[in-house]
Amino acid sequence: MKELTNNSGSWIVFPTMGTYLIAAVAAAIIYRIGREVMGSLRHPDEEELLDYWNGVTRDEDRAAYRQISEHLATCEQCRDRLDELRKRPGGPGAHSPMITRRY
Repeated sequence: MKELTNNSGSWIVFPTMGTYLIAAVAAAIIYRIGREVMGSLRHPDEEELLDYWNGVTRDEDRAAYRQISEHLATCEQCRDRLDELRKRPGGPGAHSPMITRRY
């Protein structure tokens, strides 16, 4: 830290560039962790669930696939929604009603 005195004789403290760099890195890490946590708490909509089941999400966006997988592991409501989507006439899994859950 750099210290200077002003006209009244009190000390003024200026942070160094390293302090700013550490603060910026810490803020970026906290932001990224927050996005991951909030993403796994959000309920996916029907289209996202169908894309997840059909493997589209796994092939196109690995981060979204991981978030939906983590969410399904903890949210029985969304697991039930996915089962209902699978059982719709013409929906994925309609031809094989004995499909077991893959999540």
